[in-house]
Amino acid sequence: MNQIPDILYADQDCTTWLIVGASRGIGLEFVRQLLQRHERIIATAREPFAAHASALWGQAGSDHGRCQMYIVDILSEESIVKFVAQLTTIPNLKIDYVVLNAGVLRYPNRATEFSFDEFAFHLHTNTIGPIITAQKLLQTNIPIGTIVFMSSDSGSQGNFREMEDGFAAYAASKAALNMAMRHMAAELKRKDDDTILIAMHPGEVATDMANINVTWDVQGIITPEESVSKMMNVIQSRGIQHSGTFWTWEGKPYVW
Repeated sequence: MNQIPDILYADQDCTTWLIVGASRGIGLEFVRQLLQRHERIIATAREPFAAHASALWGQAGSDHGRCQMYIVDILSEESIVKFVAQLTTIPNLKIDYVVLNAGVLRYPNRATEFSFDEFAFHLHTNTIGPIITAQKLLQTNIPIGTIVFMSSDSGSQGNFREMEDGFAAYAASKAALNMAMRHMAAELKRKDDDTILIAMHPGEVATDMANINVTWDVQGIITPEESVSKMMNVIQSRGIQHSGTFWTWEGKPYVW
């Protein structure tokens, strides 16, 4: 899986991005745009979905291996620990930006109907997996600049979206992600750790996950290309003073 010669990590002319959940949708688009920008990329996929990104990995091979792929399942702490341990063996690795994009939406997921296992699945995938991945990364000696948690406007309690029938488990998992991220950011500040943590609402993005039949009109649908392009601008412009905050793809602060 390791396609990047160690010597490339001594090159300071570009940044290193870790994209967790890169096999499709927003994560895949992050990798595509970063390849065009000639950045260094560490991308992860779950084993069953690795084939989704096969064409992109083929393109990456022509870029002298600047895209490095790992298999990690964020539903498994063992898999997360193994992946992070692999990263610690890379000499002189510094990660400028981590994007924790892995997530799931099984529709419908109404609070009056969903099962114990269905609710737990959303929480494990959308909340616990990303938080534990960030935790394990922060426990290493790898310098990390910014960690981005892919959230959603569905997770906002201050702007409750009552029309979203069938989104209860998904929305709850994103609200929980937001709160855990805020606590993590506060804890890092108390330790004088200058790693920046932010949550992002990517917009109403036309991806496979959003390809569901809902009973309300979804306004302002944007492409993955537009979402990712604008999110990268936001991510790269946030400083330590913004750690523990929630932003839209347009660079606007979003209500918790």
